[in-house]
Amino acid sequence: MKLLMVLMLAALPLHCYAGSGCPLLENVISKTINPQVSKTEYKELLQEFIDNNATANAIDELKECFLNQTDETLSNVEVFMVISFSSYKLCKSPDQGQVGSSFLTDNAKATSEQAFSYIG
Repeated sequence: MKLLMVLMLAALPLHCYAGSGCPLLENVISKTINPQVSKTEYKELLQEFIDNNATANAIDELKECFLNQTDETLSNVEVFMVISFSSYKLCKSPDQGQVGSSFLTDNAKATSEQAFSYIG
């Protein structure tokens, strides 16, 4: 029991520090795994990134995948996202500049392409 308490206390600062550095990405992930958010609301959130029907259909299918999952699975996805971004932030070297989705956003600005086209 004491070991569990120590592990929880050690993990709490990491969880609080965790984040992508990009509020937009964090909001999209949050809305993606939230079963209370409808496909219509989700599409409205991502409207600026939808430029054709294929993209709109892909967004619908992605949201539908998460609507069909259990609460346990959705919780695991959320933990996975925190771990993914935290490990990237903790393991980067000083000369890499910005990290996580901030890199994607800055790269997209520099190349005039949408940030989400780089994900995946």
